[in-house]
Amino acid sequence: MGILSYCNTLYYLLLTDLKIFKRTIQDKIIDLLIWIVTVVLVTAYLMPAFGLEQSYSSFMIASLTASAGLFEMYTGVTNLITDFEGNNITSFYLILPIPTWLVFIRNILFYAFNNAVLGILVLPISKLLLWHQFDLSQFSLVKFLIIFSLTNIFYATFTIWITSRISSIEQIGSVWMRFVYPLWYLGGFQYSWQVLYNFNYFLGYLSLINPMIYIMEGTRATILGQEGSLPFWLCAFFLGLASIIFGWHGIIKMKRKLDF
Repeated sequence: MGILSYCNTLYYLLLTDLKIFKRTIQDKIIDLLIWIVTVVLVTAYLMPAFGLEQSYSSFMIASLTASAGLFEMYTGVTNLITDFEGNNITSFYLILPIPTWLVFIRNILFYAFNNAVLGILVLPISKLLLWHQFDLSQFSLVKFLIIFSLTNIFYATFTIWITSRISSIEQIGSVWMRFVYPLWYLGGFQYSWQVLYNFNYFLGYLSLINPMIYIMEGTRATILGQEGSLPFWLCAFFLGLASIIFGWHGIIKMKRKLDF
């Protein structure tokens, strides 16, 4: 089969995924709305009463935008593990006359799209909630689209990598506690890299091995301005590199896991 035939098969596989996604999008948006409204209103109106600056709400909105796709990873891993232990439709796809790695590329493309559709809603919803309190004068659309795309591709490749490390549905709780939560909470969701570096330079440098740092810092640089964040292009480079490494290793491990 030629490249065009591969692309045609990939197109129809993605079309099937999108039809399933269409059935769940309404519930996903409702869940996202609950999450955004809860965090934004608490940080904007309640936390200042405990001494936090009003501008912290803008900081947290940037963090929410960067994190939205992360929580979809849990769903992605659960769906794949459930499939492996049930109908195993993935194995059916793997015997199609296309390279096996292309089946997992299809997973990565679909998860990236799924994450992006939800994540792109965070900024406009937050702006409507806070209006004048949320300053977008430093917002860079081009840089935001670059870091937003890289972020969701990383989340998608990381979904494949984590799935390759989970042996059964009984271990699904480890996805959150062992992988997602430590990376997210220690990845600058509530603080900037500069603050961590000023607190302890060793911890600052150590945190640079966490891809979430580049997601948070890169996203904040595009929404709130470069000042106080790691350089944007440094974040974009390491995020792209992390996506390649986790995607490549994840696909290899998945092929071994499924004996293909």
